[in-house]
Amino acid sequence: MMTVTQRMLTVAELLSRATRSIASGESSLRAAAEDLAAAQAQGATQRQIAEAVGKSAGWVNRLLQWRETGYRDGTAFGPQAKASRQRARRVQSPEQSKQKPATTSEQAEAATARTRAETAKAEAVKAKADARTARAKAKAKQYSFFSFGGNTEKKEIHRRQRELLVKYLGMLGSDQDGERATAALFCEKQRKQLGLTWDDLIIPADEAQARAA
Repeated sequence: MMTVTQRMLTVAELLSRATRSIASGESSLRAAAEDLAAAQAQGATQRQIAEAVGKSAGWVNRLLQWRETGYRDGTAFGPQAKASRQRARRVQSPEQSKQKPATTSEQAEAATARTRAETAKAEAVKAKADARTARAKAKAKQYSFFSFGGNTEKKEIHRRQRELLVKYLGMLGSDQDGERATAALFCEKQRKQLGLTWDDLIIPADEAQARAA
């Protein structure tokens, strides 16, 4: 029951005194609980009380519940209260303290999942290797080997260089004098860059027939 002195105090005064009691330690928590209850009776909410005394709303609620039980546990936050909260948690969530062992079916599914993951990893490694091989082949196709002037020696010529040479050789038959002159100059420039003579570049008829076969 609230005393006459408590009824005369304002909410702010009650909360200030409760804060000092809380700071004094566990031995003064009963006094703090009485002041908090008096402040609540005057309209203060537990959230407002918690902000005023620097505690959480749950802490304030626990202290007020302790008061309502007539301070039965001896302390609001001691070993008995802790054991009580632990028992409540076990009753509320018994499944949390039990873990079922994996069944044979679950173990088999896990093994299958691991096998699939390993297979996918191996396939990814193979795909990467295949991609490297394909890039290497594509790069190799950029170069062609030709025999010049009947020699057995082979000279490596870039595919693009050969295509341009063939193109400009075809332009030598143009009706335009300018195109023929440009084509002839280009072909001569390419021959010099290759370090070959025209005799080297022109394949003998028998060799051309052999290649066609």
